Amino acid sequence: MTLATFAVSAALGFSAPEELAKTKIVDATIFKNGMAVAVHQATIPSGGTLLIQEPPMAATGTLWIYAEGTQSISSVVMTTSTSENETTVSPGSVGEALSYNIGKTMDIRWYDNEKWRDLRGKVLAVNNQLAVIEDEGSKTHLFVQLSTIGSFKGGDDLVWTKVVKSSVATPVLRITGRAGTTVNIMGLQSGLTWVPAYQIDLSDPKKLRMTCKATVVNDLGDLDGIPARLVTGFPNFTTVGGFDPLTFTAALMRSGTGGGGGGFGGAAAPSQNAASFRREASDGYQAFEPQTGEGFSGEDLFFTPLNSLRLKGGERGYYVLFQTESPYRHLYTLDLPSSTAQEGMREYRSDELTVWHEIEFENTMKQPWTTGSGLVMQAGQMLGMDEVKYTTPGTKAYVKIAKGLDVAAETREEEVDRERGVLKDRYGNISHDRVTVKGVLEITNYKGIDVEMKISKQIEGEVLKAEGSANLFKSAARLNQVNPTTLIEWRPTVKKGAKMTFEYTYQVYIPAR
Repeated sequence: MTLATFAVSAALGFSAPEELAKTKIVDATIFKNGMAVAVHQATIPSGGTLLIQEPPMAATGTLWIYAEGTQSISSVVMTTSTSENETTVSPGSVGEALSYNIGKTMDIRWYDNEKWRDLRGKVLAVNNQLAVIEDEGSKTHLFVQLSTIGSFKGGDDLVWTKVVKSSVATPVLRITGRAGTTVNIMGLQSGLTWVPAYQIDLSDPKKLRMTCKATVVNDLGDLDGIPARLVTGFPNFTTVGGFDPLTFTAALMRSGTGGGGGGFGGAAAPSQNAASFRREASDGYQAFEPQTGEGFSGEDLFFTPLNSLRLKGGERGYYVLFQTESPYRHLYTLDLPSSTAQEGMREYRSDELTVWHEIEFENTMKQPWTTGSGLVMQAGQMLGMDEVKYTTPGTKAYVKIAKGLDVAAETREEEVDRERGVLKDRYGNISHDRVTVKGVLEITNYKGIDVEMKISKQIEGEVLKAEGSANLFKSAARLNQVNPTTLIEWRPTVKKGAKMTFEYTYQVYIPAR
């Protein structure tokens, strides 16, 4: 490919007889942030000059122009083309209709001195308030207020429409080169994006089936069966929000027309309307022909090809990307309120502590799962919805289904010892007492099955004991504080109808009073 030689012109009065052309989008790489790298294409005509009407607007530094193969481009100039437009208009009032017929003789009926009068004469002039009429008989000039004229009639030469001419300046990208050269314009543009979503089927008690779909939102332009790629990952685009200087003039001229056509006005939100469906009919995958190719990685991004993307501007498309299976397990999770040196911890009843029913499963595919909504289904019924977080291959995902109302939790803490003046400052003054706190956690399983749980609690202090095979993790948070931050995690299996009690003890330094 041969890069274009840029000659950005400030001349805004360029006028050319060549026909204005529009580009077509031939390729797209689509991100989830409302942006896409689109490639627009056009061919230099026989005259050697290509005038592209309303050229693509792209983010600063992302607009690049090149020719196919060994073909070359001589110059690229951003300018404007002025054209004459003709519009046929109709009169909006009696006065405007009279102004269309200046110099013609007609019969006018007007209201004067509380009665209607008839006048035959020639219309000489019309302004916003008055019409100047030359009386056919006396040849005198009468000044008649337009508001008093009720009607007029004349011969077949009267006209009731007028052609208005106007000049229109159109932003044009002028590209010169050899006739037949294929010109590609690549840039990062808004208006084309995709929204992922997952359906997670738990009908099998041991292995879930997850289907991923993509909704492509196209407000950029017509896509006529083009190759496209959906991107998973977080790209770094530092210049989004500013236009490339080459097409900045075009951006200003189109600023009043909204965010379509590749401007940075933001992509439209996807439609939330969904047609009803038979829940027992399908898992959302079997009814679709394969629409994607084999995905591939590019550094920290993953690209899922769409075989042929065909959408008109303003349309939305529904595409099934993949289906995968994975072993899973049910997990009931509880995040206990933190205990801090300043506030300690009060008692919490079961109705104040939320136990969540989640599923834990592994990404067994060779590609990452992007962040998206996850709808959990079982036997055709919706159980709940959560967000599937970005999950790399070989790692675990966690999705909440519903609150575990049949698993109750209560917790309380009490002070069991206080040592005064344990710590002193550099001057020998007492600064902190050391308090020993005992905590009790009670879990009751009212369900008819055993449940696996993951319980976590963050403590500001030194944990001395934690019953129930707890795991302790010391965090690097708040390193400048006198107390360490410790996370306790329990992973118990609570038998059906059983009650389990967990005790823990920690010491915390508090300011002496």
